[in-house]
Amino acid sequence: ETNRIKEEYIGYFFRMNSEFIQKQVALRKKIAKMIHNKEFDKLKNIISDEELEAQRLELYKSFDKIFLKIFPSFIEEFNTLFNDEDKIKLTKSELLNTDLRIYALIRLGIRDNEDIAEFLNYSVNTIYTYKTKIKNKSIVDNDESEKRIMRIKAA
Repeated sequence: ETNRIKEEYIGYFFRMNSEFIQKQVALRKKIAKMIHNKEFDKLKNIISDEELEAQRLELYKSFDKIFLKIFPSFIEEFNTLFNDEDKIKLTKSELLNTDLRIYALIRLGIRDNEDIAEFLNYSVNTIYTYKTKIKNKSIVDNDESEKRIMRIKAA
């Protein structure tokens, strides 16, 4: 199972890195053209905060899709750790939310709060707060809930 997960994610990250490099090449060409044409006002606005946030959301969407492809029962099994009123309910546009993403990363073996915070663009304290909130709602103790998350099988 571990090897299959690694293979899926290696392929995923090769594709993501390839796309990123292609975008960087296109961006460099666009910048070079703007410099050549002395379009400095356009150059200042070429990468806006909105564009960066859109790229981050696209990364999360890709992560969610590949994770759920490997662990299709993750949400259902994660929700067994809670009473009905505390189960995670996603909107139609969500594949995973922040709570689930944190525990998806944990399921993949990423347990360090700093690593999780960096990936999700949150502070370490925010990650700690999310994890504490989830653990406090769980119907099983903290050690058992993490063990059960780690036992969720890949498809």
